[in-house]
Amino acid sequence: MDILSIVLTLLVVVGTGYYVLKAYNPIFVLLFSGIVVLCGAFFLYGAEVPLPNNTPSQGVFLDVYKFLSATFAKTLSEVGLIIMSVAGFAAYMKHINASSKLAFVANAPLSKIKNKYLILSGTFVVGMMLKIVISSYAGLILLLLASIYPVLIALGIRPITAVSVLSLITLDYGPKDGNSINMAKMVGDPDNVVGLFLHYQIWSVVAYVVIIALVIPLYYAYVDKRDKAKLEAENVEVAEITNPQCPLFYILLPWLPIVLLFGTYFAGIKLDVVSANFIAISLCFLIEFIRHRDGKRVSEDIIVVLKAMAEIFVSVVSIIIAASVFAEGIKALGGLEVIVGYLASMGNIAVLLCIIVLSFLVFGITIIMGSGIAAFSAIGNIAANLAPKLGIKPIILVLPLEIASCLGRAASPIAGGILALAGFAKLEPLAIIKRTLPLLLLGMVINIIVAWSFTL
Repeated sequence: MDILSIVLTLLVVVGTGYYVLKAYNPIFVLLFSGIVVLCGAFFLYGAEVPLPNNTPSQGVFLDVYKFLSATFAKTLSEVGLIIMSVAGFAAYMKHINASSKLAFVANAPLSKIKNKYLILSGTFVVGMMLKIVISSYAGLILLLLASIYPVLIALGIRPITAVSVLSLITLDYGPKDGNSINMAKMVGDPDNVVGLFLHYQIWSVVAYVVIIALVIPLYYAYVDKRDKAKLEAENVEVAEITNPQCPLFYILLPWLPIVLLFGTYFAGIKLDVVSANFIAISLCFLIEFIRHRDGKRVSEDIIVVLKAMAEIFVSVVSIIIAASVFAEGIKALGGLEVIVGYLASMGNIAVLLCIIVLSFLVFGITIIMGSGIAAFSAIGNIAANLAPKLGIKPIILVLPLEIASCLGRAASPIAGGILALAGFAKLEPLAIIKRTLPLLLLGMVINIIVAWSFTL
């Protein structure tokens, strides 16, 4: 029975991956696979479909759709609403040019650095600092292409070098990031996103930023020396740098939710991410009204927020729901639990093996899909259930998967951010990835070591 569970689990995972590779819609594939597997597990093992408390069973087929309905309702009311509120605030910051102004101002210190390879490190560090308030990878990339990329080119940095460094600004982190919010829900601590960031996530991010920033000058100096023959043949156009039309103090507005969340956390006040975002949006509406003295114009801006919330539901929240159903199906088969049961007898080394295997699994799937949210949601939910069986907190096994999904996205030739970089610099996406893959793999090693250190 144990062998059958393992074989069936592997077949489902491979089969689902096959159809995703064939460009079938991942939301449909994950939902369909999860429903079929839940039904199959019932007939094979008598595994019950997980229903909400006090909900009577009415047969496996109805139970599966009751579970699906409950998953939609729970996700929308919890992590879904949080992510949608984050997207709404981010869209409004873009609409009023606050995030563009922030990116424009952030590039000013870079032009004062004389060594171009140190400029690359500075660009990477500045970009990673901006990532805490501009949570969208593709969105931040587009802002940096408009503001910092022209500065890099004007300072004599090659286009392929400039865009490959920008692609490394990939980690999703912080209390208002969708991936972080999803991670907090997975580990059973949805109201403690700030605490999880301060006690766990920050160490993975700091280690990645510090080590990659130190390696960048050495690595790119070596690469340019290796490609010396190509340097003279490159004819680079320097793009015009434009200053977004909004007051300078608008660079502070994207930080409002972060300030509210950290301020209330240290003050001992409980403030959720949704409330923080809506408070920040309300304050920004007021500032825009004072600036323009046009109530009708400001009132119409609510559509910007609502459209962004709807779009993020289609692109992210729906995948989280589908991945949750798929993960429950995999759990019902029991194969992974059998494998972890064997590993648990190996002691602490089993935790390291699980971190390595699951992290690279998420990394690989993300490269194929171009988005880390589906891979992380599916495997992360499974990892959260497996962690107690290994005698560790769920966050220790789930966090490295969240980081791996971000690194895998930067290694995917079909990821939105990579396509934007390639198009802007007139390069093939694979040319960028070939340049950054050694650093991304180094990032994976850093990620695994930091996660492992939490168990020591």
